[in-house]
Amino acid sequence: MAVILKKVKRIAAFAAALLTAAAIPCSTYADDEMIIEIIPETADTIVTVKPEKDKTKISPYIFGINDKGNIAGISPTVIKQTGTSLSTYNWETNFSNPGTSGNNSNDISLVDNFPSSKWSSPALYTDSLVTRGMMNNIPVRLVTLQLMGYVSKDSMGIVSDDALSKQTRWCTVQFHKNDTYLNQPDTDDDVVYMDEYVSYLVNRYGSAMEGGINGYFLDSEPDKWAENFSVLGLDQITPDELLYRSAELAYAVKTIDNKAFIFGPSVSGLQGCINLNNSDAWGSRSDNEYSWFIDNYLSYMYMRGDQVGYRLLDVLDLHYYTEALTPVGIPVLTSSDEFSNAYRMQAVRTLWDSDYTENSVSVLMNKQFTPLIPTLQASIRMNYPGTRLSFSEYDFGGGDNMSGAIAETDVLGTFAKEGVYLACLSPVSEDYSFQKAAMNLFTDYDGEGTKFGDALVYSDNDDDTMSSVYAAVDNDDPEVLRLILTNKNMVNTKNFNINIKSSQYDYELSEAYRIDENADIVNIGTDSFEYGSNTVSFDADTISVYMLVLRSVGEELISEDSSESVWNTEASQANEDDKIITENPHGTTESVTVLQSSEAVTEDTNPADATVPDLIETSQSVAETVTVSATDEGTAQSSDSDISEAEESDENGDEEAKTVATPVKVIVLSLAACVGAGIFYVLIIDKK
Repeated sequence: MAVILKKVKRIAAFAAALLTAAAIPCSTYADDEMIIEIIPETADTIVTVKPEKDKTKISPYIFGINDKGNIAGISPTVIKQTGTSLSTYNWETNFSNPGTSGNNSNDISLVDNFPSSKWSSPALYTDSLVTRGMMNNIPVRLVTLQLMGYVSKDSMGIVSDDALSKQTRWCTVQFHKNDTYLNQPDTDDDVVYMDEYVSYLVNRYGSAMEGGINGYFLDSEPDKWAENFSVLGLDQITPDELLYRSAELAYAVKTIDNKAFIFGPSVSGLQGCINLNNSDAWGSRSDNEYSWFIDNYLSYMYMRGDQVGYRLLDVLDLHYYTEALTPVGIPVLTSSDEFSNAYRMQAVRTLWDSDYTENSVSVLMNKQFTPLIPTLQASIRMNYPGTRLSFSEYDFGGGDNMSGAIAETDVLGTFAKEGVYLACLSPVSEDYSFQKAAMNLFTDYDGEGTKFGDALVYSDNDDDTMSSVYAAVDNDDPEVLRLILTNKNMVNTKNFNINIKSSQYDYELSEAYRIDENADIVNIGTDSFEYGSNTVSFDADTISVYMLVLRSVGEELISEDSSESVWNTEASQANEDDKIITENPHGTTESVTVLQSSEAVTEDTNPADATVPDLIETSQSVAETVTVSATDEGTAQSSDSDISEAEESDENGDEEAKTVATPVKVIVLSLAACVGAGIFYVLIIDKK
């Protein structure tokens, strides 16, 4: 027994040594217990901005919000349905079941804020989304469809996990009705049809191109169905099952509204992207040719779209809630201690920075799939060119403090810089006022609807990891340059020395704003700044976010020679006049002219490679639209037409041999930590 206890103590000591080895390089303390430089801080930061270089269109749809909680005091551009209950939402009766998060109870909770007299109105929860979007002037509204296969049949409370309950407490879901669509669906047939749901929404609100529902998600987090709805006795879904269902449901939607966007697979986090959280099914494939599930999904949806002659996937979508941990294992997402705040402000780097290794199980075990956004975009280029990318649910926490504002600022700046098409914040905390303020910096920083800009331009902070900088202009008003800067130092102020290198304008500081301790964006004036022609210098407070507005003074300069590219060739959208050559990974080499959405793609373009128009394009820009019957037993028929827009794919895509790189850095770091811990163990612990 003594020997066993001794071994246990040695194991515990060794584990503690590992944690100590990881924590020591990044943590020091003062006698008064105030944490000092949890992460080594930096002093002066030199910022270079080039307004005429690397212009990248900022998608207006990255400033979205999920339809939950209080959305007052924010100016989002997209609103979408969210929540575990949506997988079981019965649109005919508004019944749903939240699964294990709500005691497996069939209820009416999604619409219980309505008068009970309205509960039986079909699609009432979606009507709530549309109404809320209109009241808050949110132009894009997105709906979640039911792919799992079962929806609630009643609102009679807790559902047992026996076979009888599965037969009597649930309705089955079918994608194709193959019969007349009814505006008053049959609630007694124990079947809920998805194409009839879409037809109902088109009849009620119009098609996507007529201002109706702009797009549809193919359910939500399928990799968690078995866990969330254990009462149904579901097995963990396999890749093949999800692929088939996704294509079938997408086809059902496009049959009714062929211009509506399709988003999928909306998996959860990095592990969902890798193997659908089903390592057994993924690993059992003897002929698996794909690096991760995302490759498989894109390739399959391309193939099915090729068969029907049009896209069945418009936007590759996932959910991403940071899994970063502090050195002592505290989740950053739900914590607000000093350690969590410090590491939250670094966690966003997992999305874009190949030099950063997040302290989380999923990243440490799968470093080769990070940084995440470039890896996802490589998959798109290799398997389904032209597909857009979205993060329809994301959160890095800290909504009630300044670290959350900095993280949210970096998330939105990263989405803009990396060409993400759509994103919707899904805050885990009830108070997310600082995240609201960060979003408003981009969408309405002065309270009068003034935006950050529609084109990101070149900015550099000399690789300083304790600050960030983003610069933007409006294409129709390039004489105004706006900068957003953050100081991530928690102890020391930071001096920013900003140099603007413009061949066309002399910019001078005009206005300055910052997010204050009350999560308000305040105009702080320019007295505390030193500035002149194309230069600004100031001291930024600890953990702070600033917006600087610079305006051109004097006459426009004329540049005799400019060797730098104006538009970023790696941006997700090209100039309308650019002509590119793309290699179809499934066969032919194609000449694709990037057109405005009102024009058709060239005849030799595979229709499965084309993208649909923008989310809020008007119906006038489309040659053919859906015909919808307005009768009580109305039907919707899709017309065969070319997709009206082709989008640029990466010119260097054919040079990529792999989607992911070898995880060298994580191996080196792990070995170093183990060596240090081993020395500590041998010299001190083992001698005892």
